[in-house]
Amino acid sequence: MNRKLGVFLLLGGGFALAQPDSALLLADCSDSSDVKRVVQSSDVVVVRHSFAGFSPTCYAVSVTPEQGDLVEGYLVGAKHPAVIRFERQEQTYIAQALPGPTATKPNLPKPLAPPRQYSRKLWSLFSSRAGTK
Repeated sequence: MNRKLGVFLLLGGGFALAQPDSALLLADCSDSSDVKRVVQSSDVVVVRHSFAGFSPTCYAVSVTPEQGDLVEGYLVGAKHPAVIRFERQEQTYIAQALPGPTATKPNLPKPLAPPRQYSRKLWSLFSSRAGTK
């Protein structure tokens, strides 16, 4: 059987078997990745890290089903409750570690002092009346 057809049938079967509260555990983040298993919301999922740059985001996870061994793989998109929890924790951590810029008062120049007024005595020296008396 053709490999692409097999992957298509496997993905189609996985989506058909996947319940609304489940996600597909993939071998890698590519579109043509093999499906390792269907992850239920009841499975214990530990998100190790996320990969930005993929659309939607890809998450490296470790899954421990109710009965079974640890399986590592990738979940695409933030559909699983553990992934949603991971995203919230990351947003909280980033907000605490990198606070936004604080509002500072603009550095306005000091207002200029009004010009000094010359006294009348100084001007009286140049007055035409000063020398005529």
